[in-house]
Amino acid sequence: MKTKLLINKLFAYSESENEYFYTEFDQGINIIYGKNTSGKSTVFQMLLYTLGINDNNDHLKEIIEEGAFIRVDFQVINNGESEKITFVRDDETIFIKRVDKPIMRFNGIRANQSAEHIKLKGFLHELFNFTLKLENKEGYKAAPIEAMFLPYYIPQSVGWVYLRKSFSSLEYYKNLKEDYLDYYLGIESLVDRDKKQELERKLKSKEDEIKFYVNLENSNDEFQITKLVDEEFIEESLEYIKLHSDNQVLLNEHEEEYISKCNEQSYYKERLSLLRKVSRHHKKQNPLEGTCPACDRELSFSITSSYKYFQEENDTEEEMVKCKAMIKKLQGEINSLGKLINVRKENNLKTYGILKRYFKHNISFDSWLNNKVNIQLIHDIRYKLGVLSNEKITIENSLKGFKTEEEVQKSRISKSKEFERLFLGYIDDLGVKTLKEDRYISLYNISAFPSQGVELHKTVLAYNFALNKLIEKTDGIHRFPFMLDAIFKEDIEQSNKNAIIEFIGKNKPNDTQLLLSIAETKENEKSIHEYNEKYFNGMAKLICIGEGVRERAFLTQYDGSMEVYLDETLNIIN
Repeated sequence: MKTKLLINKLFAYSESENEYFYTEFDQGINIIYGKNTSGKSTVFQMLLYTLGINDNNDHLKEIIEEGAFIRVDFQVINNGESEKITFVRDDETIFIKRVDKPIMRFNGIRANQSAEHIKLKGFLHELFNFTLKLENKEGYKAAPIEAMFLPYYIPQSVGWVYLRKSFSSLEYYKNLKEDYLDYYLGIESLVDRDKKQELERKLKSKEDEIKFYVNLENSNDEFQITKLVDEEFIEESLEYIKLHSDNQVLLNEHEEEYISKCNEQSYYKERLSLLRKVSRHHKKQNPLEGTCPACDRELSFSITSSYKYFQEENDTEEEMVKCKAMIKKLQGEINSLGKLINVRKENNLKTYGILKRYFKHNISFDSWLNNKVNIQLIHDIRYKLGVLSNEKITIENSLKGFKTEEEVQKSRISKSKEFERLFLGYIDDLGVKTLKEDRYISLYNISAFPSQGVELHKTVLAYNFALNKLIEKTDGIHRFPFMLDAIFKEDIEQSNKNAIIEFIGKNKPNDTQLLLSIAETKENEKSIHEYNEKYFNGMAKLICIGEGVRERAFLTQYDGSMEVYLDETLNIIN
C-alpha cells in the first residue's frame, strides 16, 4: 500500500513583528497566485522547511530572522487509515504532535549532518515507509529528506530548466539518476540491493573458505603420506599411485607430441626459407625487365611467358603466407605443450617424492600417533567442507530471489518504453516539436533537453508529468502533493498559458494533491477564476498572496483572528 501525505493547513507567526500567514489547502487542486515576488514561492519553501528541509533557508532568511515559527497540519494515510500530524518549526527546532502521543522534539536540525537531523530523517523514513539509499564517499547511506520530495517539487528557480536539481544537496551523490529512478519505479530498491550484495559477499567468503580447505588437504604432503600409510585410506592410496602413473603416461604423450610439433615447425621454417630464395631469383626473371641469369641478355617477351611468370609469383607468395601461418600456429601449440609438460613434471616430482617417503616410512608409535592426528585433521577438514558446501547452497538459493543485472536492465528498458510513450504524447499535447534522439526520450539517458524558452518549459512540464504518472503506478511508493511553482514564465504569451493550464487540468494526478502557483496582478485576477472554471471545473482552491497588489507580502499584520489556533501552537512549542 502507498503512504500518502495530504497538507491541510499552513500557519506562520512572528511575535516580534506581530505578523502572520494562514491558509488551508483543498485535497484536490490548489492555485496560489499573486504579483511577482509577492511570496508565492515562499509557501512551497515554508512547507518544505517545516518538514526539516534546509535547502532553501537562504530564501527564507528574512522571515527566519524575524523569529517566525511555522506550523503545518497534515494527514498521513496508510492502509486506508488516516492520522493527523502537526509539525511546528521554530528556527533550529522541530516539534511533532501526534494524536494521543507525547510531543516529539528535535533540537539543532539546521545542519543535515547533525545528530538531531539524522534522527528526524529516520522518523520521516519510517513514517512514509521510505527506504531509498544513495551513495556518497562513505558508501550507501539513507537518502536525505530532500529525496522524498524530489519527484514531487518543481521550484521556480531551477526546476523548469534542469532535471533533478530541485535541491542542491543532492548533487554530491553518485549514480543519483539510476538509484533514484530505480527506487521510484520499483525496479530495485537499495534495501534489496544491500541484502543481495551482503549475500554475494557471504557467498564469496564461503567459496574462498572451501578453496582454502580443499587446497590444504590436497597440498599438504603429510596428509598425502598419511593416506598412503593408513589402512583407512587404502582405496585413496591406490588412487594416488594410479594418479602418479597416469600423469607419467600423459607426460610421455605430451613430450612425444612436443617433439613432433617442433619437427613440423622446422619443416615449415625450411620451406619458408626456400620459398624466399625462389621469390628473390624469380623477380630477376621478369619477362618485361629481367635478364638471362647465364648470359645477361634481355628475356624475350611474350604474353604466355608473362602469364606464367605472374602465376608463379602469386603461387610463391601464397605459399609463403601459408608457411608463416603454420609456423605461428605451431609455435602456439608448442608453447602450450611446454607449459603442460612443466606442470606434469612438477606434479610427478611431488607425487614421486611422497611415494619415496611412503616406502621408507618406519612404523613406530610416534609415526603411528602422527598419522592418527593427521587422520583426525583430514576428517575435520572434510566435515568443515560439508558444512560450507551446505551453507553455500543455502546462500545460492537465497540469491535466486533477487534480480540479476540482466533482469534489472530489462526492467529499466520496459519502464523507459512506458515513459517514452507518455512523454511523447504529452509534448504532442503541448504543441512541442517531437524529440527523436534516444538521449532525449529514453528515461535513463535524459540529462537535458535541446530546447529553450517556452519550448523547454513545456518539455520539462511533460517530463515531470510523465514521471509522476509512472510513479503513481509503482506499488509501495509514498505519494506527496505535486507542487509546481511558477507554471508560467514571465515571457509566455496567452496562447501558451492556455495550453499549459489546459494540459495540467487534463493530466493532473488523481491520487494526491496538486499545488501550483501563477503570477497574476489584481487587475488580471479575473483570468485566475477563468482558469479555474474552464480547466478545473471550478473545483480549485484559490489562495491569493498580498491581495494581488503587494510584493514581499507573505506575512501580513496579525488581526487577532487566530487566537485559539495560536495558543494551541504555542502550547506545542512551550
